[in-house]
Amino acid sequence: MRATKFITVTALFTALLIGVQFALSGVGGVELVTVVFLSFCLCFGVKAGVTVGVSFSLIRCFIFGFYPSVVVLYLVYYTLFGLFFGFLGVKFAGRITPAFYFTVVITATAFTAFFTLLDDLITPLMYGFNLKSMKAYFYASLPFMLTQCICAAVSVAALFVPLVKVFSMAAGKSFEIKFRKSYKNESDS
Repeated sequence: MRATKFITVTALFTALLIGVQFALSGVGGVELVTVVFLSFCLCFGVKAGVTVGVSFSLIRCFIFGFYPSVVVLYLVYYTLFGLFFGFLGVKFAGRITPAFYFTVVITATAFTAFFTLLDDLITPLMYGFNLKSMKAYFYASLPFMLTQCICAAVSVAALFVPLVKVFSMAAGKSFEIKFRKSYKNESDS
């Protein structure tokens, strides 16, 4: 990708992720950033995914505030997310099969749980919580993690294929989506 196109695409998708997060910020546990970002990473690759992940992690602070634990959490999480799904897109090179689809849904849900668990580690460490407070923080996060995991599973299951179709066109790629077995005209046999 040429430099100008790369900068434009990553800036546009960073803004898209911020808009998606902002639009749903008032509804606890509901988010669509996961499905939008993973579809982008699959279509545009590792470099674009990591760039958007880091940009999103830093620029979102202008809206939601600069909290050191959140900055670290987002930088670690979205960089790993961009690397993983960017490499996954390279590995599967434009083929979406049912097995790949279900793998993406399960992996996205696992990443969502990982986000909360990473927060349960980073925040108490950065703020110096004692062991009792760490446990309380962890247990308090479980209902939100469950809600977010359900939302991630449903949103990825419903929106992954349409978003990949749109983003792959923007990336100048084509994804072959194989969900149905093709049958020849039975009268020909």
